[in-house]
Amino acid sequence: MNRLVIIGAGGFGREMLSWARQASPPFQVKGFLDDDLSALAGFARDVPILGTTRDYKPVAEDLFVCAMGGIEAKRRCVGRLLEHGAAFATVVHSTSVVGEHAQLGRGVILCPHSVDSPDARLGDFVTVNLHSTVAHDAIVGRWSQLHCHVDVTGGVVLGEGVLVGSHASILPGLKVGDGAVIGAGSVVTRDVPAGVTVFGVPARPVAKAHD
Repeated sequence: MNRLVIIGAGGFGREMLSWARQASPPFQVKGFLDDDLSALAGFARDVPILGTTRDYKPVAEDLFVCAMGGIEAKRRCVGRLLEHGAAFATVVHSTSVVGEHAQLGRGVILCPHSVDSPDARLGDFVTVNLHSTVAHDAIVGRWSQLHCHVDVTGGVVLGEGVLVGSHASILPGLKVGDGAVIGAGSVVTRDVPAGVTVFGVPARPVAKAHD
């Protein structure tokens, strides 16, 4: 029987333990990986930290899911395990809605009450957090993270590694480039170039502080 190993034992990892057990179908969880072996100190859980992402070697029955909020850290940890042949699960909570002809990549996480509408496409290792929606025909590039209550509307295209803060909305048909950041509560009304951080209503580029 395959057993799920959760990468990251922080707040999202501890949430992931519940979401995986409530997934459809549910997962049997083997434990966590975390480079901080004391990450569960003070939190009573019935599964252990099995080791770090550097020293753990996958075995045949392992499936992995990465519950880390930082995109670059997630890429590094996932990459280490992929080099050792790790297989990654897609975890869909039982309250999530997945529309007809929607596509989910490997390692995708759909948290409670999230929606992936018909003909939407989520790339590998995308996370859609609580109550967030990806509407029809939208594309979310791999490694992107949608925080809670995000509204990605119809036909939107998000590049790779895009971070979208809680309660942000992106209007229909817009494009957001690789590595862009959408601040919490923002309303995006025009395309966002790669690597740019925007914030506000309407969302505007955030000026970089000078040294």
